[in-house]
Amino acid sequence: MDYNNQVNMKSKPSTLTALIIASNAERTIEACVRALKFCSRVIVGVNNSTDRTAALAKRAGAEVLLVSWEGYARTKNQLIGRIRTGWILSIDSDEVVSPELAQSIQGALTAPDMQGYWISRRNYFLGRKIQYCGWSPDWQLRLFRAGEGRFSGRQVHEALQVNAPLGQLTGALEHYSYANVSDYLKRLNQYTGLAARDRAGKGRRSSSMRLWLDPGWTFIKMYVIKSGWRDGFQGFALCLLSALNTLVKHAKHWELEHSQAG
Repeated sequence: MDYNNQVNMKSKPSTLTALIIASNAERTIEACVRALKFCSRVIVGVNNSTDRTAALAKRAGAEVLLVSWEGYARTKNQLIGRIRTGWILSIDSDEVVSPELAQSIQGALTAPDMQGYWISRRNYFLGRKIQYCGWSPDWQLRLFRAGEGRFSGRQVHEALQVNAPLGQLTGALEHYSYANVSDYLKRLNQYTGLAARDRAGKGRRSSSMRLWLDPGWTFIKMYVIKSGWRDGFQGFALCLLSALNTLVKHAKHWELEHSQAG
């Protein structure tokens, strides 16, 4: 291979594929996809959706695939396994890449040694940016080279595993997590069930002591120690609902364990 060809290969821009799984996400999917115009491809894996998620994603410019639901981690890994070259950006359907982050991502693709990057996520709750409560800073590992990353097998709050070396990007990933309190409670029921089954599947025992103490500790930690009071009413509501989340998770774990024992 001659020198000119080597230079051309090194200067050729790397491809970037954005991957999203979505179900009943018509509230946020268009904004999510439209913010990814800088990507080479945007693929939305739609599963068990009964609203206009697929149509809105297509209208915004994404490729839409129907995927089977195997839990968060395995379903995301279905899409990851389709991409063999370049870089992958994994984001959720309620997240929006800011212009500053988009520019930072594009610049990172030329780094010869990095295998992945951490991204700072900015979380919103009931229309307010949450700066305390333990929700900020919220670093997420989302950008990685194809073939270098997979999501862990946890049923909820799955984590991306990427080989080092890793870097950090500037700019924020805007996360519009819940439409309203009803949306939070609906997902609380779903997520706590998954978390309880995950704990039971790992052989962890339920604890009546934790059922009594952990909800209160969750509120104190978020509202007092993590200064959630500084986020106003939204901060108070978030801390209280998070305590409820902890209570329901432990109660479902206890219920699952005792129903199996019976």
